Amino acid sequence: MSRRACWINCLALLVPALLVGVGCAPDALSFSYSDLPAGDVARGAALFDQPVNGAAACSACHAAGTERRAGPPLAGYGQSAGARVPDEDPAEYTFYSIIRPSRYVVRGYSNTMPSDYDKRLSQQQIADLIAYLLSL
Repeated sequence: MSRRACWINCLALLVPALLVGVGCAPDALSFSYSDLPAGDVARGAALFDQPVNGAAACSACHAAGTERRAGPPLAGYGQSAGARVPDEDPAEYTFYSIIRPSRYVVRGYSNTMPSDYDKRLSQQQIADLIAYLLSL
C-alpha cells in the first residue's frame, strides 16, 4: 500500500472518531457566573431542601451539617470554598460545583451529582443556592 493510501485510510478512521468525541463533549453553558443575579440566602435555604424539575433536593445527598452522605457535608462550606481552587472566587467555584460537578470532585467522593442543573434550575435559583451555601 502506498504512503498516500495509508494516510487516507488513517484519516478515514480518525475523522469519525473525532466527531464522536466532539459529540460527547459537555454542552456549552448558555450563561456564565457573571450573568447571575444577586442571590438570596433564605430562598436558597428553602431550595436546598426541595426537588426541582425532576432533580432530587440537594439535601438528599448533602447535609448542611457534618453528616456524611453520598455527597460531602457542607458545614463550614463558606470558609472552605475559597480554598478549593487557587485563584477562583468561592462563589464562582460554587457555581461550577453546581452546574459542572465533574470539574471539581472532593477527595473521598465520587461524581454522582447530575450535571444538568444549568437546565433544571433558573439563574436566580442557582444564585440563591450559591448565596445559601456560602452562608454555611
